[in-house]
Amino acid sequence: MKHKIGFIGAGTMGSGMITNLVKKGFYVKFFNRTFKKIEGAYYTKIEKLEADVFFMCVSNDQAVRELFSKINFKAGNIFVDTSTTSLELTKELKDKCEKKKVKFLDAPITGSKLGSESGNLLFMVGGDKKIFDELNEKFDAMGKKAVYCGKSGNGQRLKHALNLTQSNILQSYLEGIVFSLKQGLELDVILDVMQNSAANNGVGNFKLPYIRKRDFNPHFLLNLMHKDLKLAEKEIKELKLNLPLSKETIKIFDEAMKDKLGDKDFSAIVKLLEEKNKVFIK
Repeated sequence: MKHKIGFIGAGTMGSGMITNLVKKGFYVKFFNRTFKKIEGAYYTKIEKLEADVFFMCVSNDQAVRELFSKINFKAGNIFVDTSTTSLELTKELKDKCEKKKVKFLDAPITGSKLGSESGNLLFMVGGDKKIFDELNEKFDAMGKKAVYCGKSGNGQRLKHALNLTQSNILQSYLEGIVFSLKQGLELDVILDVMQNSAANNGVGNFKLPYIRKRDFNPHFLLNLMHKDLKLAEKEIKELKLNLPLSKETIKIFDEAMKDKLGDKDFSAIVKLLEEKNKVFIK
């Protein structure tokens, strides 16, 4: 079904998502807090957005709450939050949508700026399976896969776990490389072994070429990863879990924020490791 789409948030991720929807023939009107042009899509004020399906992709709970309150929904509309937000906000949105007779899905994304531009995002979706099935074409236009995760909130739960896992993997991978470099091994030799063994991993393979070039322009901002880890930390405490590696990784990101690395790619955590051990990956 070719719904009219209203998209709120045309930033690093949203711009690519909107562009790919347009390429697939969808009619898209969008709003961003700073004006921008996207070929084939139509910019309008949020209060004037009229659509069957609304997607939102913004940075945090505060932004979602503020912009959600300005949307003029009609009964029967669908609202999809692709932002990574707290479980408390997700429940709040679900309850408010129900009162407005609007269908709701939480559908956070992963895949970085490049994945957004190339249409290779992964969606983790919580909510009514019928609504999920109804939106298959839209998810397919923007991503490589949409995984139905179950009840409302499960998309966010899995996204928090995913970013916790990626952060743990990257830190442990970088530590192994630094350990080897400090012993005098060549970086190319280290990576040859790492990438052809069980230590091979997607986040390390993607980040290492940029780290070697000392290119920390953001594919995914460190301050956003830190925000996601703090969401995970809150849930870990509420569940009374003992996750020692995750606890230490969160501390590393806390330190990176104190060192004002928040506007860099989250791979910039390597700077802390390098400075403390006086060895550099380049």
